[in-house]
Amino acid sequence: MKNASKSPTMWFRGLVLILVLVGSPVSGTSSLKISAEPGENVTLRCEVTNIDQKPVFKWNRIDLQEKENVFFYRNNRPYLDDQHKSFKNRVFLNNSQMNDGDLSVVLKNVTINDTGTYQCRVLKGLSADQTPLISTILLLVSPPPGEEGGGGNEGGKDEQGGGGDKDQANWSLLGLIVLPVLVLVLVLVLIGLWMYRKKKGSNQSSRGSNDQKNCDGGLLNSESKAGRNTANI
Repeated sequence: MKNASKSPTMWFRGLVLILVLVGSPVSGTSSLKISAEPGENVTLRCEVTNIDQKPVFKWNRIDLQEKENVFFYRNNRPYLDDQHKSFKNRVFLNNSQMNDGDLSVVLKNVTINDTGTYQCRVLKGLSADQTPLISTILLLVSPPPGEEGGGGNEGGKDEQGGGGDKDQANWSLLGLIVLPVLVLVLVLVLIGLWMYRKKKGSNQSSRGSNDQKNCDGGLLNSESKAGRNTANI
């Protein structure tokens, strides 16, 4: 009797374990991670078996508002009224005929702002609980190694341009500081040369006057000696 009472519990636990292990294949959902660089075209994969003749499906990104779609398809054509403005003219069917249930879309010219988790849902009714999740894709858009910043090529150019302006401003500031110092040094050098020449000139003048005095004194002494000699004769 105890074994019989435990049997339903064991079967229930086993069934739960089986459902957990095979839950993803049963639900029909798929998950994928895609890495891309700015400017590339990315295909968001979504495939459905036994698709209706007129499928109704949508692509959304989980961080957007409920009524803001990445791509919405109904009545054999895309509806663009509720499409988020950042995806205008950038999202197209990968297979216009949707052969073999291919509901994949191509996102063109991706940017860093396109990074996020995208979901593909087939709409079987108007209520949210009737929109089974078919595919989930994590898209990571980042610049190639060695480049900084973000927003694609244009963003990189803007950032580089900003860095150039900053460097130019730094050089201008350095020039404003160094130029007056150089002018002051030049003025001091000129003043020093002028003072040196002036002092040298004054020394030469005094030396010349002393030589002249010595010359005059010698001449006087010679004349006095000559006069004395004459008187003695």
